[in-house]
Amino acid sequence: MATFIDLITMTYHLYQHPVDLFGGVVITDDDLYDWVASVSPVHTNERGYALYVQRYNVADKVRTSKLARTFDAITARRPPPYHARLALHQIL
Repeated sequence: MATFIDLITMTYHLYQHPVDLFGGVVITDDDLYDWVASVSPVHTNERGYALYVQRYNVADKVRTSKLARTFDAITARRPPPYHARLALHQIL
């Protein structure tokens, strides 16, 4: 039977700290895509994605949210993509 201290130690080892050995925050392409897909799913196509990441400075937003430990909560919600054709289909 595991003690409380053992559970805390195991939980600590399972959590990946957002800062690497040199003090920089690790940001992958998957992190950027997860952010865009959860915040603005309209921009998940190739052209819209590249422009959104560049213009809205998504890398800094991901870095800030990882340091504040809110990245998982933000990317956990995935709203359905909104598209004009889908809206028109629901109206007709």
